[in-house]
Amino acid sequence: MKIKNKFLQLSVALLILAMIPVLAQAQSGHKLSSKQGNFSITFPAEPDFSAEEVETAVGNLMMYTYMFEISDDAAYMVAYIDYPKDMVEESDGDVLLEAALNGALDSWGIDLDKVVQETTWHGGYKGIYCKESNGNTYTAYEVILVENRLYQIAILQYGKSISQNVLSSFFESFKLKE
Repeated sequence: MKIKNKFLQLSVALLILAMIPVLAQAQSGHKLSSKQGNFSITFPAEPDFSAEEVETAVGNLMMYTYMFEISDDAAYMVAYIDYPKDMVEESDGDVLLEAALNGALDSWGIDLDKVVQETTWHGGYKGIYCKESNGNTYTAYEVILVENRLYQIAILQYGKSISQNVLSSFFESFKLKE
């Protein structure tokens, strides 16, 4: 009986040791590296990818989106769209960033007059970040303009605020490739 218990204990110990890499991976999330998008970021798990043509003020453009939905109540997203180079060169980058930020927040019902913005920098490129709520809707959203490419990074959650740990682990993991 003692030998059988020892084998059982050993089997449990080996099972636990075998699970450590799996548990570590689950805690560290899924690192996405997009060669075409020229960025990397860590999602909680592997995101879905979509590419769709969207109608914009400057014509139809392709938007590339990576999204992970934890549930119907929470989602993580990174998207990018390439605007015509001549349009961006002739425009004020700050105006483009503001318009992108305000358009998204407005679509989520966020009161634009109450939005507190932070300027961010990624490899010398400017971005705008905000964390806002409207009743039961909580969002953290960042837009970054890199030449003619607009990146959008977001967490949208219903029912409870987004923890600082979740915000930091997602937004700080975004890196532009050189």
